[in-house]
Amino acid sequence: MNNICEHGVSIYSCIRCGRCDQAPKLTGGSSSYYTVAVERPTSGGEPYMAECNDIIEALNMEYDVANVFKAAWRIAALRQGKGKLGQDSPVYDAEKIVFFGNRIIARSR
Repeated sequence: MNNICEHGVSIYSCIRCGRCDQAPKLTGGSSSYYTVAVERPTSGGEPYMAECNDIIEALNMEYDVANVFKAAWRIAALRQGKGKLGQDSPVYDAEKIVFFGNRIIARSR
C-alpha cells in the first residue's frame, strides 16, 4: 500500500486533518498488518496466509508472551511498509517488548 495520498502527504497526516478519504480507518477488528503470506513453508507444502492471533492461540501463549510476539510482529510489518495506522517508528513496540519481557522474567523467577 502506498502511504502517500493524492495530496502528496502521508495518509496518516490526512487522517489527523481529515482531508483524505482514501486513508484507512482503525476499526478494532482484524488488521492486514497481522497477516503474512508464507510463500515457501519450511516443511514444504502449499503457500498459505499466517495470522498473528492464530499462532498465539495455537501456541497457547500467556498474555505477556503474546504481547511481546505481537509487538515484534508489528515491528517487522512496519519495516515492510505494512505497519499499524499512524505508526512510523518501532520505538513504541520496542518499549512494549521490554515492558512485557520484564514481566516474563519476574514471573519466571
